Amino acid sequence: MKINQDTFCGAPWFQIRNRQDMTKSMCCLVERTQTDLDTEAMSPLEYLNTSKLQKMRRDMANGVKVPECNICWNVEKHKDFSYRMQINSSLEGNGKWLDTYFKNKKDYKTNMVMMADIKIGNTCNFSCVMCNPSDSSMIYNEWVKQKDSPFVKEYTEKDPDYFEKAKRQGFKQVNYREYIESVIENKHIKYIKLLGGEPLLDQKLLNMLYSIPEERKNKIELQIVTNGSHNLVEQKLKLGNFRRIQWNISIEGIDSTQEYARYGANWSTIEKHILEYEKAYPKNITILTCLQATTITGLPALIEWTKKHSLALTINLLWQPDYLSIKAVPKELKTLVLEILKPLKNYFVSKNAEYETCDMATLLSYIKDSTYDKKLHHKFMQYIAFYEKGKIIPNFLDVFKQWRPYYEV
Repeated sequence: MKINQDTFCGAPWFQIRNRQDMTKSMCCLVERTQTDLDTEAMSPLEYLNTSKLQKMRRDMANGVKVPECNICWNVEKHKDFSYRMQINSSLEGNGKWLDTYFKNKKDYKTNMVMMADIKIGNTCNFSCVMCNPSDSSMIYNEWVKQKDSPFVKEYTEKDPDYFEKAKRQGFKQVNYREYIESVIENKHIKYIKLLGGEPLLDQKLLNMLYSIPEERKNKIELQIVTNGSHNLVEQKLKLGNFRRIQWNISIEGIDSTQEYARYGANWSTIEKHILEYEKAYPKNITILTCLQATTITGLPALIEWTKKHSLALTINLLWQPDYLSIKAVPKELKTLVLEILKPLKNYFVSKNAEYETCDMATLLSYIKDSTYDKKLHHKFMQYIAFYEKGKIIPNFLDVFKQWRPYYEV
């Protein structure tokens, strides 16, 4: 079988991803479609060998840029490094086996899973400002008591079973456990990414990782997206000698910015965990954050902190819900933030296509060119009151003092 290098991607052949509700995908950048709705109980290979995925592989082998992958095609159109390229580069790093594999291939079925993005569900110990019950069990417990709120109704009016579905999205569900076992026991697996919720709360999953034979571990790259609340050095020692362990720590700022935006967080504990690990195992931590209205004024301090400690930083753009995007930030406040950001050195991760990261120039340009929406501004302030309700938390304006002249409910 011949493959077209201009359109080939290893994801539909060798990668599996589960969403919070256990529906399947082959990539984090492919949107859910109707055909995904009946995939909850499918094993990885059952999903990868559905007619939909086989057709995608056939089309791509014939040079077709399938519409499901438009994000990557658009990135490559602008001469940037796409997630498709990142996946292919990772596969090629395992030697020339791809040439042999496809030389002897006679159909579009796949017989191996090499890469897996595992979402553990919504079990989490934080209640973050930009998340919802599908992301966090803590938020589920808060929102279920406020069903009359217009912010909750935005979800329940679209889906009357929203809370029931969110309740079933923890890591104890049967489909999740069977899926986890099938992924980890797969002898071909080379890359495992864990995200949640909070992956380090799933002790059964961790025990499975601990017990992988050493001869398999040293062939597997493990990437864990965590909120930093657990001791990373201790986890590293328990996990053992994986080929590589990469920690992606999701934080929204330092000090009170972090503790406000990620309710339940203790900044001094998180900072201690990060810096202890960086000292013991340098260059294996990336800080993840997202540009959003709530924490935009704390972004310069976060960048300075990563610079001080020589930590890689990835910044993503928050789009939804739109009232938390920077469209809700008045122009004058964005101008103030821009003036602080301009002199700062760029510490963003490059070529991490999965996260669609910004370089400094792109970030500044995006903030500068974003259009202010007064309606979103008002909705943002209303949401802040909703977010603070029932929490032992400082007032928004006491944490983000630069917002005070622009506070208009």
